[in-house]
Amino acid sequence: GRNRAPKKLPRAGELDQLPLQERIRLAQEALARRLAPLPVLLKALGIPRATWYYQKKREEAEKRRALADEALKAEIEAILQEHPEYGYRRLEAELRRRGMVVNGKRVRRLLHTFELSLTRKVRKPKPNPLLETVVLAKERANLALRLLSEREPDAFEVLYTDFTQLVYGGGKVWFLPILDHRTRMVIGYAFSPSPDVRTALQAWERAKAFILTQKRERPKAILHHDQGGAFLSHAWVGHLLLEEGQRLSYSLRGPKENPIVESFFSRFKAEHQDLLLEAKSIEALDALLAERIRYYNEHRLHSSLRSKTPQETLKEALSISKVSIT
Repeated sequence: GRNRAPKKLPRAGELDQLPLQERIRLAQEALARRLAPLPVLLKALGIPRATWYYQKKREEAEKRRALADEALKAEIEAILQEHPEYGYRRLEAELRRRGMVVNGKRVRRLLHTFELSLTRKVRKPKPNPLLETVVLAKERANLALRLLSEREPDAFEVLYTDFTQLVYGGGKVWFLPILDHRTRMVIGYAFSPSPDVRTALQAWERAKAFILTQKRERPKAILHHDQGGAFLSHAWVGHLLLEEGQRLSYSLRGPKENPIVESFFSRFKAEHQDLLLEAKSIEALDALLAERIRYYNEHRLHSSLRSKTPQETLKEALSISKVSIT
């Protein structure tokens, strides 16, 4: 076949309409075909000499960078084969150990560009048999709701609890109260830097001690909460079920099935926000919580309790219980 005719350079009137990068491309093509010397091409296409050599240096730098990226990619792949669980921080440290000083931004860029992070192995968490039991039980797991559909519980028969985060003047803590359904009283609470089972058990011990002082007998309650990690731990379930003889009730829809404790959280945070921010230490926070919960139990009127305090409602409930027993 016949050879294609070489592309002609645009006319002088057409140069102003072409972008600079397009003119540079035309100059490179014409120079490769030896249509004219470089000075003539630059002048004809209106390309400054500084721009031409800057573009040439830039292209050479990009080529060197591409070659360096390929070498670095091979090194990263080798590291990930040996340590598939590594993220970009450990990759950066390992590359430095191998004599390649690379910052974390470049490592992250290469992981994204070459999709190297997809080779990491994600370890699946071990299945929790307690969670599987709750899921299989479905609505039967909510023992509190089943009891409430049948009758009004006695004092300390149905208890609610959950974790919430409190922001105070010295930072943040996780706060866990235990509330009684019949009286809305906070019968125990605890707080700590993390929502762990130790905090939950500490609150339970305080609640149990309070019930013993009021009824002179060990509690036999349904503790209702969500499916948080602390409440599905073997320490919590084993202690409450096997050692304490209590029953556990689980919310299947999160806060929606634990409205009493969620309502308490909302009111408590709104009413004490300024006081919490004034507490600058753990000791000050501890004293504040003790004083405000005492106020809540003994002095704050509740519309759901017919404008009575939780303490007044508790006395009535216990007196009714004694009469029925007699």
